[in-house]
Amino acid sequence: MYARGYIKVAAASPKIIAGDAMANAKEILNLLSEFKNKKPAIVLFPELTICGYSVGDLHFQGYLYRDNLNALEYLLKNNPFSGIIILGTFFIKDDRIFNCAAVIQGDKILGIVPKTYLPHTNEFQENRWFVPGIDVSDQEINVLGRNIPFGQFVFTNQKDVSFGVEICEDYWEPFAPNDVLYANGALMVFNPSASPEVIGKEEKRSMLAKVASYKNRGAYIYTSCNSSDSTSEVVFSNHKMIYEIGEIVEDVNNLSLESDYIIGDIDLSRIHFMRRSSSYIKNTHARIEALPKIVFDLNEDSEFVFEKDIDLLPFIPKTKNDFQKVIDVQATSVKKRLDYIGIENTILGVSGGLDSTIALLSLVHMCDIYKMDRKSIYGVVLPSSNTSSKTHENAKALIKKLGVNYLEIDIDKEVNSQLKLIKHNGEKDITYENVQARYRTYTLMNLANMHNGIVIGTSDMSEVALGWSTFNGDQMAMYGVNAGLPKTVIKAVGESYLDIYPEIKDVLLSILSTPISPELSGNNQETESIIGKYEINDFILYHFLVNGDDEDRIEFLLIKFFKLDKNESQKYVSNFFKRFYSQQYKRLTMPESAKVLKLSLSPRTETKLNGDIYRPSK
Repeated sequence: MYARGYIKVAAASPKIIAGDAMANAKEILNLLSEFKNKKPAIVLFPELTICGYSVGDLHFQGYLYRDNLNALEYLLKNNPFSGIIILGTFFIKDDRIFNCAAVIQGDKILGIVPKTYLPHTNEFQENRWFVPGIDVSDQEINVLGRNIPFGQFVFTNQKDVSFGVEICEDYWEPFAPNDVLYANGALMVFNPSASPEVIGKEEKRSMLAKVASYKNRGAYIYTSCNSSDSTSEVVFSNHKMIYEIGEIVEDVNNLSLESDYIIGDIDLSRIHFMRRSSSYIKNTHARIEALPKIVFDLNEDSEFVFEKDIDLLPFIPKTKNDFQKVIDVQATSVKKRLDYIGIENTILGVSGGLDSTIALLSLVHMCDIYKMDRKSIYGVVLPSSNTSSKTHENAKALIKKLGVNYLEIDIDKEVNSQLKLIKHNGEKDITYENVQARYRTYTLMNLANMHNGIVIGTSDMSEVALGWSTFNGDQMAMYGVNAGLPKTVIKAVGESYLDIYPEIKDVLLSILSTPISPELSGNNQETESIIGKYEINDFILYHFLVNGDDEDRIEFLLIKFFKLDKNESQKYVSNFFKRFYSQQYKRLTMPESAKVLKLSLSPRTETKLNGDIYRPSK
């Protein structure tokens, strides 16, 4: 299955009878018939699948090669699978025996790839039987009366899909074939293998697949032969893996004597985007040998059935250690700025909302880990007539329980004075709201001068992306502590602080349960009723800037996984992109803030857009 930039792949390990090629071919066909409903586009089988890895000196026997070819011919004639098959077998060319992978579609062999490096230590004796394929390139070999391309190739459908093949030992070597394959445009590398199960080797196999896929911005698919191929002294692992850009799609290692497989989805569009947006291709293309291409057909499906749900909260850290890293980076970034300026004091407007709470906790954490006095923090509450009693009380309780300086300044008089000065009509419009936001920032800046400190901004990445801030109001500060974290992460970080500062658990739970609101008009403003749910906007942000998805694919994902209808999906995407591009001018003047996740919206770090950039609407 291949659709919308996604491709489904399988790694299979059939039950093997070493030396019985025809029986093995039939078992391969049985496995292929099971894929009728699952519909992978490419299926990988292990090293020397047809004859079995453990046949030893039988490789020298002419009868085994004839049996091998007969079994291969039977498989080609009876192949029920329309996609690509990659399976291990051996071929003889000029009386030289090669350990190979045959790339098959329908009843045709598209190409044959010989193993580059042959292991010859410990339980491995491949130099005894095989010739290394290290010097074989762009040749032909006659198989079943057909001249088949023989060597190292990149297989491509001349559109979005391309892959290469290396065999077992190849990816254990310092200069692996996969480096050349990826640099020649392969998005995926498949590895048919025969790997014994010994203590500690599983982790090493996974590490190599993870590193290869990550550093080369691609996918790596691996399968070892089934445990049924084991000898009296060597037990094979049955390990199967699918990795995408260093991330596990599937990784299963279970000793088994029965045929089994794994299936996973690979996001080829993401891989293409990662390559376009990194230095990978620029730095490697000119330094490697060019490999020939073999073209194959691959029909696109109208839809794509996912093996697993996509992560709906992709920004959120997955481990406790990652959360600790988030809060440590936030704290350290502010400490570095203070050390550079040569001061200790920080000024923070505390609203009783989520963002200012996390900012305050970051400053407290900074004081605790760097042995600073919490009294270097000035928590400033700036209520107006539009401030709810709940957030007001939460702000006061939070500041006092944390033991930082508490200041409260009512802004109503000054706000009304400014509105009167500009002859405002008194309506609770955008001017009315922004005057409050700007006066709060004005007050905090003056307090910073008075107390020899800096103003810490509270705007998070989601607000920065959507322009949900007042220019030269809450948009401005002397240093931003939250701009590296989307709102979904801000909330998750708040939950992680429950264990760190149990003395504020009650007030923190109250803050976490309060609907997000700017509280600038007094009309029960709820931010998400205006700009949409943050989890959806953060999802769009991630798939747009991290994965490189266009509007159509994002709409497809929203319908698929958030269960939105088409109109809702289109509205979310349209509103997001309208806000994102129209508000770039604010991001060009945003205060510095540490990059914490894989994405930053800072124009100084990575998001390089002009303030008047134009993007046509759909």
